[in-house]
Amino acid sequence: MSSERSREDSSVPEMLEVKVPSATKDGEVIRFEVKTVTTLTDYPSCELATVRTFEDVEWLHNTLAVREDPGGSIVPPMPSRPVSTAAEAEALMKQEFGVEMRSMLADQIPKYCRSVEMFLNLLAKHARYRCSEPLKQFLDNKPLPPRALAKLSVFRRATNIVKDKGLQSKKDPDDYFHGQRAFISESHQGMKDVNVVFHQQLVAQRQFAMSLGALASNITKAGSVACCSNDNHSKLMARFGQAMDQCQQAETTLAATSENTFAFNFCVFERYLESGKDMLHRRLRLLAESEAAAAAAVKAKPAAKPKAEEARETAVQKFEEISKLGRTELSLFHQLRVHSLQSALVAYCQAQISTGRDTYAMLARSLSELRQIEE
Repeated sequence: MSSERSREDSSVPEMLEVKVPSATKDGEVIRFEVKTVTTLTDYPSCELATVRTFEDVEWLHNTLAVREDPGGSIVPPMPSRPVSTAAEAEALMKQEFGVEMRSMLADQIPKYCRSVEMFLNLLAKHARYRCSEPLKQFLDNKPLPPRALAKLSVFRRATNIVKDKGLQSKKDPDDYFHGQRAFISESHQGMKDVNVVFHQQLVAQRQFAMSLGALASNITKAGSVACCSNDNHSKLMARFGQAMDQCQQAETTLAATSENTFAFNFCVFERYLESGKDMLHRRLRLLAESEAAAAAAVKAKPAAKPKAEEARETAVQKFEEISKLGRTELSLFHQLRVHSLQSALVAYCQAQISTGRDTYAMLARSLSELRQIEE
């Protein structure tokens, strides 16, 4: 009761926060636990809880990005589809590491939860979508309407690419938007390139950790062979193997930190920049339509003049609306992008420093123990 009163209290700051703490695998379907806390009175309760599949996430994104015209809004990007079978997980691991490995599907669940949580919180922070009906339906524990939009967004994107092929070279009369088109296009390509390189580095880091683990195992086995009569030799090999195993754990931690900070940030904002390009393209399309409507109004015969003028005014109004909203959206988007990258950089550096200190202390202890064995 007190929480409900706080939602009605105007002095309480507006807040909508979504958590995806866990997920369970049901056959080939991954079910995400979604918990919401809010002070917004648009929602039926201050605390909501539900279970959603990735198909539900697809429905939410496609409803906002396809069925409802986003106009000048930059729609937060949908997370990548999770791997749902052990065979797919093993194939993915073999593709990345080049060796046969056991299924790592269970280890990927937290990453999928984080991706879905990020997507939902980006919507929760968005002025247009935080109180939208699709998001409220998704977060509430109620059945969602029938969904048939998963393929529609892909089809519509392909259709627009063919239809608007000539728009890419069109000069924008507004210098701000013309500059933003160039900046976001270059940033998107740059982010894709960085994402590829960083992923390669991440794979190399994991492979190195695996090699350290294999080395530790082999050293330990070598030190315990029956033919080894020197007791000090066995102790040295065992302790050295233990040190290599601890190095492997440290390298694994560093790889996980890299994946959870920079790699995660790069993946999200590569797709987010694509959404920014989509918004600018929608604006460019409306610009072309307003120019065509203006030309048609000039050429229209007297009898058709009123209707042509009305069409021109409507087209101009739509273009002005998307331009106004688009300018605000771009400003907020760049703030979010810079803040997220800064947060990822700080988390990455802190983890690197902490793990580096722990590794140095561990190696120093191991070296001291090895010297004591030699004596």
